[in-house]
Parts: sequence; C-alpha cells; structure tokens
Amino acid sequence: MGSDHHQNKSIMRTVSQTDIAPSIARSLEIPLPDPDGRPIEEIERWGCKRAILVIVDSLGYELYRSLMPRLKHMREITASGFLFRALHVSDHTSPAIASILSGLTPEHHGIYDTESAKRSPILSIPEIASSSGLRSAVIMEKEGAEVYDGLIEYIGAVPRTLPPDEFDHHICRLTAEALSTNPALVVSYFIGLDKAAHNGLHLDGFVKAAVSIDVHIGEIFRRAGSETMIVIVGDHPVHAGHMKNDKDKNVALIIGWKT
Repeated sequence: MGSDHHQNKSIMRTVSQTDIAPSIARSLEIPLPDPDGRPIEEIERWGCKRAILVIVDSLGYELYRSLMPRLKHMREITASGFLFRALHVSDHTSPAIASILSGLTPEHHGIYDTESAKRSPILSIPEIASSSGLRSAVIMEKEGAEVYDGLIEYIGAVPRTLPPDEFDHHICRLTAEALSTNPALVVSYFIGLDKAAHNGLHLDGFVKAAVSIDVHIGEIFRRAGSETMIVIVGDHPVHAGHMKNDKDKNVALIIGWKT
C-alpha cells in the first residue's frame, strides 16, 4: 500500500486541524492565502495527483487508538503513512470542519453554522482547487454540501434525516461516484460515531459504527487510483454519551499514500 519511504510512523507530537488544509494545498500545488496552520513536514514533500480528505465526526485520538485493532482498513492506511494527535479547534462540527478546510482558526474564519458558511467570504480548499483548474468534490450532509453549489464540480448531498448507517452508506456511494469523474480533491464526511454518542450507545455501538465506517474508507481507498494521498481526521473528540472521555482532547489524524 505504501512505498519504501512511506513507512509506519506514529507521531507523538501534536499537530493541529489547521495544518490539514496547508498540507493538502502544498501537495496539490494550489495557493492557500495566509492560513493559521502550516504544512506538516512529514508529508509536504509527497506531492500527489489526488487528495481524499475523510472527516469522521467524533473520531477522537484515544477512541481511535482503542478501536484500531478492529479497524482493518484504517490500520493498513496508518501502517503506510502517519498517525498524529491533532489538536481540535472546536467542540462543534461546523467551525471544526471550516478550520479543517481553510487552515484558519474559528476566530479567523468566523464560521459557526451552515448559514454563516453560506455568507462567509473565506475560501476553502475545494473552492481554491476548482478556481485553480482542478476538479474537486464535496460529499456531506445536504445543508453543508449546498454551500458549494456552483463553486465546485461535484456535490454529493445526503439528507441528515437518514439513519446513520444509511447516511454513511450514501456518503461512500457518492464518493465512489465522484472518484469516477477523476477529481484532484475529494472531501467526504461520515457521522456514524457521532450518532452513536448522541444516541447513548455503549462500546458495542461504537465498534459497530466504527467498523462500518472503516469498511467504507477501505472501499474509497480501493477506488482512489495511484499517487493519491488520503487524509482521515476527526472533527472533535466524543463529547456526549457513555463514551465521552474528558482526557481525550485531540482527534486522530491519519495520513496515508497509495502508489
């Protein structure tokens, strides 16, 4: 899955969610104006034809470490690349995703919900990629995806009213469809873990949701094509329900490479 110089490295130092957009921008050679984050030095020299960014709601670092033995595909991706602790910038999804996609802190991007995202003049990496002549795709819940209407080449909008497993299944299906159009950047968003938290499920419910998402990620990676970087990151740690862990202050950031 990885080449000789992309060996398994678990990085104990903490990076930030704001470092993700600069890292992808550097790899795709697109401009990113004045981010708060900076490219992660282990990956900025990789370069790639395609970047796939998978955002997994509530994928905390400690939660990922505890579930990792059951997550075959994410474990294999980690083995070919890097695993980081990543400092999360918000306990809420909208500002966290905005930071992941812009490289800015919430104080600087000012996006706290879907409506402020629609009004914001801040450009995110899918928009910048498209304006630079590269095809980009965003697959997420309907209201968030519609923020990109008319700005990028492919939008996959999934109703959030669907059951979590059905929602994530549609995210995977639409991501595969988007990949068939040969985009340079794909952003996908899975909700199963977060719904497990808010629905009050115990460990077995989290395991079921995580394994399902892991299978979807494996399918996406299988379809990715060569010279693809995949970035998997949580938006925030679990912040509700039985699996909430106040000591889990960081999210998991997995970066892998397909030759």
